[in-house]
Amino acid sequence: MKNFLFLTVLLCATAFSNLQAQSASNEADMQTFARKFMAAYNQGDHTALQKMYMADAVRIDQTGKEIKGADNIAAYFADQFRLNNATLLLKQMEVVWSDYQHAFLSKGTYEVYGTTNVYDIKVHATGAYENTMLKQNGEWKIAKSVLSPLVKTLVYHQVKDFTEWKWGFEAALPMRLAAGERGSEYGTLNGDPNTVYVISEWTSVEAAQSFFANPELEKAMQAAGVTEKPTIMIFDRK
Repeated sequence: MKNFLFLTVLLCATAFSNLQAQSASNEADMQTFARKFMAAYNQGDHTALQKMYMADAVRIDQTGKEIKGADNIAAYFADQFRLNNATLLLKQMEVVWSDYQHAFLSKGTYEVYGTTNVYDIKVHATGAYENTMLKQNGEWKIAKSVLSPLVKTLVYHQVKDFTEWKWGFEAALPMRLAAGERGSEYGTLNGDPNTVYVISEWTSVEAAQSFFANPELEKAMQAAGVTEKPTIMIFDRK
């Protein structure tokens, strides 16, 4: 019986170790993919971008417009390169497995900035992306790319100790990412080290509202030493 229990524990430990290694490997792969995508975009290489999509890939922009097929997606990028002189920045945030899609989802934020090639009109666009990733012939490719606008929030409140709060805030990162947060910065008010602010970016107003209404958030904030009800503001970009 002892040998059976030992073998069971050993197998579970091995499976957990393999899962961790697989997760770390996929995360590294997606970071590499994001860098290659940025390089191809910033070099104006629509042919290289085409190879990073599945043949029947779908791209959905912030307005809901769909482009189907790697050839058509590449043609879209070629048109953008003809019209604009712009730079793309990608910030890879997380990689999760989707049982529904039977694929990994690579999530992060993007920023495009530059000028048009005619009249030098300023170009600036930001948002979140969620790429459904599949492996084909040993290479990761995008099967579906969904772009969405980012929503900014500002939260501030009193804490007993900033260092204690910071530890709790950073420990809650997986919960915030799962809720739809795509980036944040924090600090204290000038001259008031016990008043903390957090500026965050979310995939939607609904995602932010749902997170702030989560009962588990109140428990986490109390554990982190928050001493008063937070002030929460959600901004509309005009």
